[in-house]
Amino acid sequence: MSKRSPFAFGQTPFIAFLAFLSAFVPLSIDLYLPALPIMSQQLEASPDLVNLTLSCFMLLFALSMLIWGPLSDKYGRRPILFAGLGLYIAASLGCALAGNIWQLIVGRSLQAVGSGALGAVTMAIVKDVFRGRVMENVLTAIQTMTILAPMLAPVLGGVLLTFTSWRGIFWILTICGAAGFACCFALRETLRHPTEGPALHTLTRIPYVLKNRGFRSLLIVFSIFSMPFMAYLAASAYIYQSIFGFSAQMYSAFFAANAVFSMLGPLLYVRILRELPRSAFLGGCFIATAVAGLLLIFFGHTSPYVFAGLYFIVTFTGSANRPPATVLMMSQLGSDNGTVASLMGACALLCGSLAMLLCSLPWPSFIVATGVICLVIGTAAAIGWFWCDRNKVFKG
Repeated sequence: MSKRSPFAFGQTPFIAFLAFLSAFVPLSIDLYLPALPIMSQQLEASPDLVNLTLSCFMLLFALSMLIWGPLSDKYGRRPILFAGLGLYIAASLGCALAGNIWQLIVGRSLQAVGSGALGAVTMAIVKDVFRGRVMENVLTAIQTMTILAPMLAPVLGGVLLTFTSWRGIFWILTICGAAGFACCFALRETLRHPTEGPALHTLTRIPYVLKNRGFRSLLIVFSIFSMPFMAYLAASAYIYQSIFGFSAQMYSAFFAANAVFSMLGPLLYVRILRELPRSAFLGGCFIATAVAGLLLIFFGHTSPYVFAGLYFIVTFTGSANRPPATVLMMSQLGSDNGTVASLMGACALLCGSLAMLLCSLPWPSFIVATGVICLVIGTAAAIGWFWCDRNKVFKG
């Protein structure tokens, strides 16, 4: 990191600010999940229409990142953050005041587009400012927040609903957006070499970045590895409550325990696991997920504790590989940080959305669905990783 902090309040508040920005998206997706049935009743809308507020958000968030990222390489990180947060505040306010389901869907769609700017720019700023192990440490702090937020947001949303309505949740998101907007005034521009040419030309940087064989190969491997985690988010409530007969409170306890393991992954990586040979460590994460998936298929239904224990392995390995995977992908190119970050975020989210869709297929059970996804994805990622490493298709 340069001697002069890009944040007026110093390095530690700067990292906290980046972690705060990274939490916007998972909070925006998951915080209001417990309120979906209430929203359906009050807005007189079918559950399918209410669920559109979630699926539209995820799709538009992923796609908008592919626009915001290249634009930030031309106009700078700071203007894009201001634009994204401004849109996010207005859209969150619109959601809080929505009079019908269609107004809410429009508000959520605009909220997703604004969130795309935060998702693309946060990682780009990290690469602009930090290098080497310092970058890994910063990414660990940010990604721990990113991992924990979707795990804890539904629990927090349930608590908030005891004090306020679903509209109150969107008012809280509006306040969070305003706080982020205010903090941006303390941020100095981190982009040093803007992309030249007209605005539309910046979008052609996406094919340019994807032409890099090392980045493209790693992007595929690490993007598909987000699928087991997202499959858990989609299926866990049905597994614990419908299959094992747990109450919502007991499910929340298992959900929170999984969140602890997701937090331990990046923290233990920075303190201990990064001293291991990188090839063996990342390959071991993929293989462990595949083995856990195989065991889930045959033994996951025997006990909720067996299922939970096996998925603790999946969650831990999935989160522990994130810091080295992110640094490795970012190091493949010396420019286009915004485009690189946007592709990483968008592809991981699109693969995660695919996993959630796969869980809805007519499997024998949700346990089998999650087990097959873990087995197939873990195996495919391991094969892809060892092939890339053996053939030296990437730098570093």
